[in-house]
Amino acid sequence: MATFDLHFHTNIHRMPERGKRLRLRKIARYLKHLDLDYLASTEHAYKKPLEAYDRLAEATADLPVQIIPGVEAISSEGIDIIFLYRTREALARALELYPTFSWSVRDVGAICRETDAISIVPHPFHMGRTSAGNILSRRAYHRLLAMVDYVEIHNGSAMNVDNRIGAARVRSCFRQTQAKLDKTLNLPYEDRGFGLGWAVSSDAHYPGEQFVVGGTGMEPRPDADVFDFLKQRVRFTPHLLEQPDSRALDDNFRLLRDFQCVLKEGLVKECIKTRNWTQAMVALCVSWGMLRPF
Repeated sequence: MATFDLHFHTNIHRMPERGKRLRLRKIARYLKHLDLDYLASTEHAYKKPLEAYDRLAEATADLPVQIIPGVEAISSEGIDIIFLYRTREALARALELYPTFSWSVRDVGAICRETDAISIVPHPFHMGRTSAGNILSRRAYHRLLAMVDYVEIHNGSAMNVDNRIGAARVRSCFRQTQAKLDKTLNLPYEDRGFGLGWAVSSDAHYPGEQFVVGGTGMEPRPDADVFDFLKQRVRFTPHLLEQPDSRALDDNFRLLRDFQCVLKEGLVKECIKTRNWTQAMVALCVSWGMLRPF
């Protein structure tokens, strides 16, 4: 079986150089013991994805895992779309042509043709505010699916939250949240489009959180390019790499860590829009319901 994680964040943006080196060494140490063949570096477009790819490829150069260049880009509508590329140079060109917020989801097909990209709709119904299925109408969502190569049928970032609210006595208090988590961990067939590949990804932002990735009985030929293999729109199935620690203390720690990461990413995005940190903080608080709009 060949194993693929098509959605992964090195998450070293704005860290001091020593912190970056420590984070990358820790990632490499975990990857050394995982049964993972291919890993897509898909850092957010506003967090220097080219640097993330370069540093991750360098840190894992001695490991059997192959790093695929990519980016989790964000459209003018605020929707996340993943683009994977054959080479570093192709990724660099795409980042220059299509900066953050400069394109619409209506352009995804044209972007793929112009930059020779493989496209993925990640976490279509996640709790986050950048999920296509939550922002677009039903009709527009399916139009988007008709333009892309893959849809993410399992996104591991939902596992931490699901573990904490999955208890029977708590589940009833979070019915809407639980419904989104269920769709994120197992996307219903009616939301998978027609003729698309199925991505199963960790969406890990921290070392040691690649619990479930994609597995397939199909394997790239030794002399073949993995990019051409992925162009076949492979339908991956969930493959467990390691069992997450289910102790409440560890779950709580991961939840707090993920929350602060989401908060920082949201602030950076709003700052890019407004070019002002104070306005960005106010806009973020309003969007999360922490402040009333003026």
